[in-house]
Amino acid sequence: MTVLPTNMGQRVTGFRPALFLLYVQSLLALSALSIALLIALSELSGHVPAIFLSKGNGPHPLSVLSVCLFSIAILRRSPFKVQTWWRRVLFMVVLTICLMRLAEIFLLNIAPLSHVTMSLYRASAPVPLSMGANTALALGLFTLGALIRPRNSTAAFVVTVLGLVPVSHAMFSYFFGMPGGYGEMSPPTLVLLCLVGLSQLFVFFRTPLLRPFLSETPWGRMARRQAAAATVGVFFLGTVFHGSDDTGMSGALLAAVFWLSLVILLAAGPIFERIERERRSLSREMRRQARQDPLTGLLNRRAVRAYIDNHTVAGGNMETVGVLLADIDHFKRVNDTVGHIVGDSVLSELGKKLQSKLRPSDLVARWGGEEFLILLPGANLEQTMTMAQVLRAAVASHVYWEKDGQKEPVTLSIGAAIYAADGSESLEQAIQKADTALYAAKSQGRNRVLCHNAPGGGAQSKTIADYRPKASALH
Repeated sequence: MTVLPTNMGQRVTGFRPALFLLYVQSLLALSALSIALLIALSELSGHVPAIFLSKGNGPHPLSVLSVCLFSIAILRRSPFKVQTWWRRVLFMVVLTICLMRLAEIFLLNIAPLSHVTMSLYRASAPVPLSMGANTALALGLFTLGALIRPRNSTAAFVVTVLGLVPVSHAMFSYFFGMPGGYGEMSPPTLVLLCLVGLSQLFVFFRTPLLRPFLSETPWGRMARRQAAAATVGVFFLGTVFHGSDDTGMSGALLAAVFWLSLVILLAAGPIFERIERERRSLSREMRRQARQDPLTGLLNRRAVRAYIDNHTVAGGNMETVGVLLADIDHFKRVNDTVGHIVGDSVLSELGKKLQSKLRPSDLVARWGGEEFLILLPGANLEQTMTMAQVLRAAVASHVYWEKDGQKEPVTLSIGAAIYAADGSESLEQAIQKADTALYAAKSQGRNRVLCHNAPGGGAQSKTIADYRPKASALH
């Protein structure tokens, strides 16, 4: 049967922000790789731009090497949980470097790995070069998140977000001039970590925590606005209240406020997504109930009105529409004799039989108590009359009710009319003509089809006696 669109006037929910992040993800990884290679080449050549050393420190070769390997591994990653063997190898190498560097800082009194990699650089550096604990921790968490993503994407997302915490702490500390906050992390290293961290984070756009945030639902749009407001608010607070804090506590406090706001939004996302999903489901069910007759499952009068309005707006996109208005003969006798439950069963079975004989493009609706409207797009008069006789015969042969063990067949009287999309009349007027023909069929003995095809009115008889469709069409 013709299915009327259930989303007329409704905006289709999409994920354009998520698709944008998926595109940006590779761009960020490529940018990080390009900058890291530029830094490495400048160090090897001995011509280091002053901007790389502007804060009295510089990127350590371990940091540059780790970022290069990590960027290659996350470049053009699949949004699905697919991880090739060579990506896993690169992630393991980076994680090993980070763990060894943390061991050098907190467990060992010597730093063999750092000294070996420094030998690749110039013999003497104008400023201290060191891979700080915050850099090793951030890269290690990024890599750990990438490794566990195929097994548990939500846990991997949380680990990746934790890796961004020391990066955001260093960023706020640099922005507000708090040396104790960024430690040994140089500005170029901070830029590289921001690029690879965001690139790794954007891969998780399909996780339950991030998906609601990136959707185009009202909640998703509101959450993105709140995240932007929280970011602006944190920078405003830092600008107004920061002082000469060498310990870095102010930067840590700003980072904590920033991440607390984001964590609340991310945690609330799945809850609001479930509420939004239930709201949409309820809305669809209400629209379906508003369009569908609950007893027969057919469209109701309201849905047909929407079809008529849509057909009128369409400007006559079909040449003709066959209109049939059918009424069950002596239906009151069914209800009075065996009760309304059997009467409801007859209506339901008749609706199924009508549907089974119609084309997918046709429309059938319960028009009134025991009246049914059938619209046949593209059907001419001959085809409309043929279909009317097919429906009448099918119902008489297969739909019945029982009285004292005896089967009582159900018959239909049908009025037919033709709607021509030439502007001479409306589809509503064609339905009125079919109703006039139906009334005439009732008056002339019932269980018959009459066609109202005269321009000036009147009904022309087309009974089974003088109009016989092919026998194969009746079954």
